[in-house]
Amino acid sequence: MNPATKLWTFIEKCQAQTSLEVLGAGFLTEMSDLGFPHVALASHVDPLHPPTGAVMVLRYPTAWVEHFSAEHYERIDPVFEVAKRRRTPFHWNDARFLGGLKRAQRRIINEAREAGVADGFTIPIRGPDALPASCSLVPDSNGVNPDHNALAHAMAVFAHERARQLYAEPLIASTPKLTARERECLILVARGKSDWVISSLLGVSEGAINRTVERAKRRLGVATRTQAIVRALHAGEISLYEISE
Repeated sequence: MNPATKLWTFIEKCQAQTSLEVLGAGFLTEMSDLGFPHVALASHVDPLHPPTGAVMVLRYPTAWVEHFSAEHYERIDPVFEVAKRRRTPFHWNDARFLGGLKRAQRRIINEAREAGVADGFTIPIRGPDALPASCSLVPDSNGVNPDHNALAHAMAVFAHERARQLYAEPLIASTPKLTARERECLILVARGKSDWVISSLLGVSEGAINRTVERAKRRLGVATRTQAIVRALHAGEISLYEISE
């Protein structure tokens, strides 16, 4: 199955899902298929004592989760801290990530490595009406096809959004309506078109397209284009049919 088909099949399954447990199990299965045995699609909270409304889809070594919780590492976890500041995914072995860590945070990274949770990458996930969250994925010893990172990114954002819906948060009711041009641009972005291509199709400048997409992101309360597409799909502003045309 090619990546685009795999993504849309997953999205359709998520939209039809009414059980958090089954949703989480399905996401973990998809991540296993992509080569990620360890997964944490989670709000930045104590994993063993999450508050109401927190998303917690976790497959890490049990001993490490228990240690993380007992030491209250959620308060200083460097992955959580950086994910709150960044908009784009980052790798744990990136020098820019490691260079900004305090001593206690370096200890967490080293302890996680000893527990078998190492060399992962993290996808920040945020929204104005959500607890800070991220999806951390740790590849197996064979590594991962780089193309799978982008697919995992889209799946993680969509699964997190659907989980929040199932917690009955007022997502759709609070989502502002997009203008016709904002919808049009998001649909084309979702089809994989660049701003330059979209500008040619719509007969406006590339800068105008960028500004339109940025305005749509602000209306939807998200940080990235991927999250904007996911939020718009969930809110019914755009449809899978329109994207796949």
